[in-house]
Amino acid sequence: MDTFNTLHLLAELDHEHCHLNHGPGVDTAAIAATDYIVVPMGYREDGIREVSVRELVIPVCRDCAVALQGDEWTLLFCLDCGESRWVYRHFARNRYRHHILWLKGCPDCSGEFGGLYFNDPAQIIEQDHAAGERRPFMIVPGEATA
Repeated sequence: MDTFNTLHLLAELDHEHCHLNHGPGVDTAAIAATDYIVVPMGYREDGIREVSVRELVIPVCRDCAVALQGDEWTLLFCLDCGESRWVYRHFARNRYRHHILWLKGCPDCSGEFGGLYFNDPAQIIEQDHAAGERRPFMIVPGEATA
């Protein structure tokens, strides 16, 4: 994401609400967003060069941004319909190692599972700063990363 688009997102942040699931009966329109999850969506040319066709931008509140960087929760997010669910790792039957699991299809939209992708925010942000490269995950502006 270039600097202009980042500044545009930050300017719009005051008017955004959290787009992640906060549980049954919770109206997220009343929960102000403080950060964004930005994920470049694209493909690899020749198995080497990454081409980002567009970026998925998800406004998140401070509590969600903090949960994404802790070790208690894993976020399941469907790329097809935009629905999300949180898994509390302590009570989960499976051992979740990643912070975000991106699903291609879910029970809410299709009932057909088409793929799984994953990210770990802290590790990828560290790699981004160390390598000076664009990575497939970032949270902006960073109040929750402090």
